[in-house]
Amino acid sequence: MPTRSRRAFLGLAAGSAAIGLLAACGRAAPTEPAATPPSGPTAQTQLNVPQSIGTTTSGAAASTPQSQPAAAPGAGRPQPTGQFNYVWHTTITPAWLDPQENPPQITPYNFAYALHDALVKHLPGQPFAPSLAESYEVAPDFKSAKFTLRQGVKFHNGDPVTPEDVQFTFEQYRGANAKILHDKTDQIQILDNRTIQFMFKGPFLDFLTLYGCAASGAGWIVPKAYYQKVGPDGFKQQPIGAGPYRFVSQQTGTQIEFEAFTDYWRKVPNIKSLIMKGVAEDATRLALLQTGDADVANLIPGQLLDAVRQDSRLRLAPVKAGPIWLELGAPDKPDSPLNDIRVRQAISMAIDRKAFNDAEMGGMAVAEGNWIPSDWPGAISRPEPAFDVATAKQLMADAGVSGGFDVDKITPLPPYTSFAERIASQLRALNIRTQVNPMERGAFYDQLAPGPNRLKGFVVQLSGEPGDAAARVRENATCDGTFSGLCVADVSDRMQKYDASSDPDQRKQLLEEAQNYLLDNYLMVPVLRQALIHALGPRIANPIEEIEGSIPQYVYTGPWEDVRLTG
Repeated sequence: MPTRSRRAFLGLAAGSAAIGLLAACGRAAPTEPAATPPSGPTAQTQLNVPQSIGTTTSGAAASTPQSQPAAAPGAGRPQPTGQFNYVWHTTITPAWLDPQENPPQITPYNFAYALHDALVKHLPGQPFAPSLAESYEVAPDFKSAKFTLRQGVKFHNGDPVTPEDVQFTFEQYRGANAKILHDKTDQIQILDNRTIQFMFKGPFLDFLTLYGCAASGAGWIVPKAYYQKVGPDGFKQQPIGAGPYRFVSQQTGTQIEFEAFTDYWRKVPNIKSLIMKGVAEDATRLALLQTGDADVANLIPGQLLDAVRQDSRLRLAPVKAGPIWLELGAPDKPDSPLNDIRVRQAISMAIDRKAFNDAEMGGMAVAEGNWIPSDWPGAISRPEPAFDVATAKQLMADAGVSGGFDVDKITPLPPYTSFAERIASQLRALNIRTQVNPMERGAFYDQLAPGPNRLKGFVVQLSGEPGDAAARVRENATCDGTFSGLCVADVSDRMQKYDASSDPDQRKQLLEEAQNYLLDNYLMVPVLRQALIHALGPRIANPIEEIEGSIPQYVYTGPWEDVRLTG
């Protein structure tokens, strides 16, 4: 063992290409999983982009699709009205308000899409849409990238967004994928008061994937002068961004209040006040929705789905989210049964994924054979893992552990305690005994980082972190990965070669080999691709698909400035 619905899914599609400017996913047809796109930097996949937006070219300097022009601030702009109440499914940590420290998870981007803005980000129908940047281009040799800021964009305190802010944000960034971004960048050149150019040490084919979507927070711009004045801790308490909503106040862990920023470049938000509340109790979130005290409730679990279906005022919005997987971890003892691949295979075969799906997500989840979404660039497609308890028991007997064994604990990503309870219950068929270890989400992330305090035992992971297959492997399964509990030479060495290579065929082979190794050795055990089920109250005027699952690789409500209320 190495060491270390009323509606079908509003899915994410294989609308992407890992080439030049388009290196992540577009939207999916809502009724079935998308086909796996080709991998590598020269792969090309048709995007669902309106013809009026334009297209990119591959293998040459590529100008981005032109987004709608910024509306002129001041008189004549519509004024937002009303209050939107949104109940989040965990406690809310101030750390999520600072994109400089974003973990390799989708969670913080719920708040970033309201408070902050990026040079480039995914928008409905537009992967890698220009945002604070009105245009950008990547050189044909992938050795540089140039961005031109929109005229007149500014932060919530009135300061203009400048190339100096872009440079500061990148150079100080310390969150997910920071190391590869910094290691491959040679210098940043400010060409004029609106133009900035990144110069790379060699061809950096993954730059836009890591910088232009939520695979990292490096492209979400913070104000240099203010950030330096208050420091990271002060920024988390009183953040200033450039997004459609400005920060008003927060009650740590329980509530954040935002107010519409009427000078936002894309449009004036429809709603004046946006209140996000952290409500961990499932029944409480639903009750708030039923009484009209909430307009959208995140994460409706399986046992509450019928209550929503039976209420004609409410709508379910199942979004095709990230995969759920079981990490078996590196054994802490040389004689651990988990050193035997037969035991690890037996664990996978003991998981009844259909029963899991029916109970937890009303049968609306998708079974996939990889712990990386099948429609992400570079992801390999494998069949759903088998469920066969009889064969699993035989594998345990062959490994000399027919009586089972104890695992210290099984820790789920909060708040998915029932996921861990269900898997633990199914593993009892093999006499594998473990205790569920529920945690607060902030503490979970702290202990997910590699090191002596890393979570021991089994971990039920769930990640909707955007990007591509390489980003998922790099952050979760290499020796220096932000959330990795593994240090396997066969994986880490391949990823180092992948990051150093500019040969498409070699990169494709290395990335596929790394994924196959992790799956063939049952170091990552896929469970299901989550149906993240939200519920919408009667005041929401938008069609579901307009604000749920509309942004590629994003699983929460948005864009926030597009949300409308009735009356």
